[in-house]
Amino acid sequence: MSKLNKKKYYILALILIFIIAFFYWENHTLQVTRYELVYDNLPKSFNGYRIVHISDMHGKTFGKENVGLAERIKSLKPDILLITGDMMSSTINDEGAFFDFLDHFNKACPIYMCLGNHEQIASQLITGNSDRYTNFINNIRDKGVILLDNEKVKVKKGTDSITISGLTLELYHYSRRDVEHYDENMSLTVSYMEAVLGNSPEEFNILMSHNPAYFKEYVSWGADLILSGHVHGGIIRIPFLGGVFSPEKVFFPEYDAGLFESGTSRMVVNRGLGYSKVNIRLFNRPEISFISLKSS
Repeated sequence: MSKLNKKKYYILALILIFIIAFFYWENHTLQVTRYELVYDNLPKSFNGYRIVHISDMHGKTFGKENVGLAERIKSLKPDILLITGDMMSSTINDEGAFFDFLDHFNKACPIYMCLGNHEQIASQLITGNSDRYTNFINNIRDKGVILLDNEKVKVKKGTDSITISGLTLELYHYSRRDVEHYDENMSLTVSYMEAVLGNSPEEFNILMSHNPAYFKEYVSWGADLILSGHVHGGIIRIPFLGGVFSPEKVFFPEYDAGLFESGTSRMVVNRGLGYSKVNIRLFNRPEISFISLKSS
């Protein structure tokens, strides 16, 4: 083999190694995205309040028994951990990854969670004598998770408090809205939110809801900060264009990842940790959202 041909093979080998390393980096290393959000109505006691937000684990692990994820979050010293659903998959018994994470996190701070569509689907599936969903809920509660299933809770700090609300969407709320014969009765409405959650609290209100597609409705209901996931960052992200796919097979979904604003309300859409049906991420690393609240 000539020296020129050897050089070509070396270059090709280096390119191949780079591609493999890049795909590993994109799919198996955590990215912390930081937000500093300033609100006029945030109680002074919550100035500097540190929130970690994760979503869509789907059995994904970082380190043995998810110790890497647990330690990374603990290193951020959060005041609270908020989880916006799909910490299991509906058709694969992969919830052990979430259990392992909770064991290693060991209640380092209060943990609140809302349900995603995969937990919703699993709640309707009973196989043999095993109610997988009930076992899942019992396990996470035993490990410190406070589940907000169309519920609100007051969180106190000093003499002040804020409200955290967890909205459980119906499965029909995940239907595609870009099809010709879409039934508007399947859309989420403010009146539905008021029926299941009540009116928006007068105090500062964080809303956890898995599907970000209803940002306008969440704002109209009165949420100050909305936390969502579901879209997995669009699976493949194209610079300046955003995420390519949503789980509903919508191209370039409007709310794919990151920060969105409407008036004084903000929504942070987490890119998720794992996969759903497409086991690849490109320009879209698994994400931990770190939010620091500031009072003006």
